Amino acid sequence: MTSLADFDSIYQDLAAALNRQKWFKNHWEAKAGLFPNPKEPRSVGIQVYKDTWCNEDGRGIHFESWMTNADIKRGTSNVVLHIESSKERTGINGKTLVKTLFDTAGTKIEKWEGYVTKPTYTMQPFIKKVIITPDNLLKSLLAEFNRLEEISAAIDYAILESKK
Repeated sequence: MTSLADFDSIYQDLAAALNRQKWFKNHWEAKAGLFPNPKEPRSVGIQVYKDTWCNEDGRGIHFESWMTNADIKRGTSNVVLHIESSKERTGINGKTLVKTLFDTAGTKIEKWEGYVTKPTYTMQPFIKKVIITPDNLLKSLLAEFNRLEEISAAIDYAILESKK
């Protein structure tokens, strides 16, 4: 596997595997594919989010994993929390959201192996580079998204607090 299109099926399989998880049944969505479009992709990836996270157009709050051609060469995939919501569009104050999230779940996040935290970086407060091969990508990313779900209630709370 050497191209973005080669990894697309793995991300599609990941979306299907997430949909089978017990925790995923209520309020969760996963969108996987080639971005910005299948004919001329610059990356392949997945966004995972709750229906209350203002992510209707893919520019809200979501967990995300992606790979570019450079990532394929390095053998890595990124796993992050993205906060791309503007106060004007969603009523969410990103700085308040991140501060509340770290006040609530920061100790847990900072203990996760391999994660780099940036509690003052509103758009991407934590990231992990996962070492991957075509054989372990699905299993590795499924484990990471199962871990990320552990802080979803803290994100829900932080969203409410950031709208005050």
